[in-house]
Amino acid sequence: MAEQVSDVPLGLSNVDLRQGFESFVEASRRLEDSYGELKSRAEAIDLELAATNKKLAATLSERETVFSAMPVGVVAFDAGGEISWRNPEAERLMAIASECGVDLTVAEPGLLEIAQLAVNVNRESLPDDGSLLVIEDRSKLVDLQREVQRLDRLAGLSELALGVAHEIKNPLNGVVGFASLLERCQDPVTMKRFAGKILAGLRQVDEIVRAMLEFARPESKSMAIAGMASILSEAAALAGVHAENLRISGDLQVESQSFALVRVLTNLFRNSIEANTGEPLVIDVLVAELDDCLQIVVRDNGPGIDPELGKRVFEPFVSTKDRGHGLGLALSSRVLSFLGGSVELLESDEPGACFKLRVPLRSRFEIPQPDPVRLGADV
Repeated sequence: MAEQVSDVPLGLSNVDLRQGFESFVEASRRLEDSYGELKSRAEAIDLELAATNKKLAATLSERETVFSAMPVGVVAFDAGGEISWRNPEAERLMAIASECGVDLTVAEPGLLEIAQLAVNVNRESLPDDGSLLVIEDRSKLVDLQREVQRLDRLAGLSELALGVAHEIKNPLNGVVGFASLLERCQDPVTMKRFAGKILAGLRQVDEIVRAMLEFARPESKSMAIAGMASILSEAAALAGVHAENLRISGDLQVESQSFALVRVLTNLFRNSIEANTGEPLVIDVLVAELDDCLQIVVRDNGPGIDPELGKRVFEPFVSTKDRGHGLGLALSSRVLSFLGGSVELLESDEPGACFKLRVPLRSRFEIPQPDPVRLGADV
């Protein structure tokens, strides 16, 4: 008779089997609950992603609409340098440039003149190794700037013409008056005196006209280079400044273009003499070489210049002199600007007027040629 085999594993009772089955059922239930929770969470995430994608699409659409409506061309490049997107304004400007043989995608940043357009090109890097090309049509802005400059020149010429007319009118009135007296006079001595007055008036007119021509065309006349000791000595002699009235310090070996500096320094020295109120005249001159520039500071012990007048002292026909035409400092500023330099009135608590001249040392070798200012020229 065969031996009967039990279905119960060896060492396990019915109670153990029942507990194991119950544990399996509980684990299955928890797994099913976790799966349901995970499924619900995935559905919620899908909804959130859908909403986010919708917002992103709306944002991208809005951005594209804004960029398309912008009056500035925008071109986006990917990391490989290929165009990934561009707006209509960029297409328009690039098409115009292409017709003129200019590729704006490789143009250097800056303002370009293309046909009748003035286009400003700028580049910016993007976080994804791409880049952004911004193309701005500045034609209208450039035209407006040119129109403002033209109007400024017209206003300047108008003011200059009024000043010239005013300055010439005074001596001409004297000339006309003495000519009328000369016409009726029979006394030779008196006639000679009247003729002298007429000649003096005409010379004054001639001086104003010559000064105006020099102001309009500051030509170099002489390209001679000289040391500052020689330049200061010549300027002092022309202005009538005695050696005991002039105190010079600094580097007198430095050289510069002599003709222009002699003119400017002569004018400053003469102004110091004419402004002197009776005290012993003292003019201090300091010469230095700073930052590749020749710097000259001229200070006198006169009454100085009123601050309100100081704001306009370099304008033509601005003067406190009874017989001055007010072109000296304006001409000095013009001459120095011709050399690439400048002159300015320094504010100081000390008495007297103080001017600082700066001239690039390159001017000793190369004098820039400015566009001449022509009275009556097209503006």
